[in-house]
Formats: sequence, C-alpha cells, structure tokens
Amino acid sequence: MQSTSLYLDPDSWDLTLNANGALKTVSNPYSIAQDVACALKTVLGECYFDNTIGIPYYEQLLGRPVTISTVISKLKTESERLSTVKSANVTLVPDRSTRVTKGYITITDTNSESSTLVL
Repeated sequence: MQSTSLYLDPDSWDLTLNANGALKTVSNPYSIAQDVACALKTVLGECYFDNTIGIPYYEQLLGRPVTISTVISKLKTESERLSTVKSANVTLVPDRSTRVTKGYITITDTNSESSTLVL
C-alpha cells in the first residue's frame, strides 16, 4: 500500500515548502513512520471527531506509578491501530537516576518495510 503524507519538519513538527513553493510531501516508508509519530503524540480525547484514539497520558500514565510494560503496551497498541502498520516493537530504557525514559520503536508496514523511530 502506497501512502503519502505532508512532510513535517522533525525539529519544529511544522509543514515545510518544497523548492517550488508547494507543500512538501513524503511517501513510504517515511510517511508511515511520520504517521506513527503523530499517533504517539496524540493525547486520548484530543481528536475532535474521534475522541477514542490517542495515548491516555493524563488518565493513566503521567503522574502515576506505571510499569514500563504498560507504557510499551499503550505505544504498541496505538501504533498498530494504523492500517498501514503490520507490527510495532517498542523498546524503552528507563534511567531511574535522571527519571528519563528513552527508547525506540521499530515498525513494519504493510509493504514489509521496516523503520525505526527514536522516542
């Protein structure tokens, strides 16, 4: 399945123009990886027309004691909700001394192409 998305600048997460002054677009596998990144940035209830999608950051994750496996499960489920994603494998590494969790997600799209997103 071929997909095309508007290109979002990785630093500002904003639309970008191409050399001709039109909105820049991207296609597989970058567009699918970008769609997953957008899905993981979506907070549950944030989408006006479908408030059932998104990560339950406020309801279940932030400010509460949660296990890494719970966070992994939420990220994996939301990534695999997209019709262009066949599978998603999430790896998180918590650093208790700094209270920062880093990681990455490897997605395989329906064309069997793999992409890795740094979280």
